[in-house]
Amino acid sequence: MKKLTSLLLIFVAYSLVGYNIEVFANQFSEKSNDFTDRIVPQTFQFKYNYDELYEFLNIDEKEYKSNWESGKTISDMATEQGISHQQLILFLAEKQFLALDEALKNREIDRYFYYDYAISYMKGDIIEFINRNPNKQI
Repeated sequence: MKKLTSLLLIFVAYSLVGYNIEVFANQFSEKSNDFTDRIVPQTFQFKYNYDELYEFLNIDEKEYKSNWESGKTISDMATEQGISHQQLILFLAEKQFLALDEALKNREIDRYFYYDYAISYMKGDIIEFINRNPNKQI
């Protein structure tokens, strides 16, 4: 009886270990497929729509160009129009997210690129865009 119990325990333990290894292997296989299915190479270049920007800033193209040539940044122009720095960033971020969504839908990028870009690069790119002007006198 003792031998039978021992054999039964060994059989049950072996079955459970085998099952766990199989489940783990399947889970790893599913996860690794995500990485092997990545789209390579991936590029994303966001191009600002200046007509939308003029409308958001409540100015026309002529006024924008005049302000730009005098050294004002987009952030300066927004402030003059009563638009907060945060509102400007959110407006531009929304436009970038729409473009990222479209690129993801068209399989130009994968979700890992999407997340990495959104987390690592988007805010810095927007801040640089709204605060630079080569015409600005320092």
